[in-house]
Amino acid sequence: MTEDEFIDLLERITYQNWIRRLAFTARLTVYFQLITAIRAGKSADDIRAIFLSNANDDEFRSLIDGEVYGRPFAQAVLLRLEEADQDESVTKDFGGKITIEHVLPQALKDDYWRERFTDDDHRLWLHRLGNLALLAGIKNYKAKFYSFDRKKEVFSRKNDKVSFDTTKPILAADEWTKDQLASRQIDLVGRAVRVWSLASPAASATTGQPLVAESA
Repeated sequence: MTEDEFIDLLERITYQNWIRRLAFTARLTVYFQLITAIRAGKSADDIRAIFLSNANDDEFRSLIDGEVYGRPFAQAVLLRLEEADQDESVTKDFGGKITIEHVLPQALKDDYWRERFTDDDHRLWLHRLGNLALLAGIKNYKAKFYSFDRKKEVFSRKNDKVSFDTTKPILAADEWTKDQLASRQIDLVGRAVRVWSLASPAASATTGQPLVAESA
């Protein structure tokens, strides 16, 4: 097992168990098991088995596909997904104030939204990944109930300060409907599964120096 693969697996289990909302002691368990196994000279397969035994891909996927806004991991998840599909030539460094904005607003006050979303639709989509946009600067509370076109104007000005790739498709959309939400939800959840699933991690197992010996 290379250092790259180990770090990749460590990120996966750390984020997955954070998103699964495991208690602090439960999240530490995997690290204690890994330290013990490495000190005991266990094989790479034994190390991989520890990661897998502490993961739950199905629970993780269900949670990341549900309500995310307001969770302690929300901003970290969205920022990491910004990098999910970048190649090694791209490095992103985010600074300053970054906020999470709702595209579909938290109250259906404008006719634009009431014509496109029922109360049930609103409850279903409001706090899920597909409806959340990263923007630079403080929240614009005056704009939070605007129609989509007016919100895009605000979003565009704020996104120019720090360009978020996951926000750009929102700015390019002609309208914001359930179809747009569903499509973006599928995209972002798919990225999250690729980044943090333990079932078949795309770890960099062929580069770098071995950290743990492979099984014979």
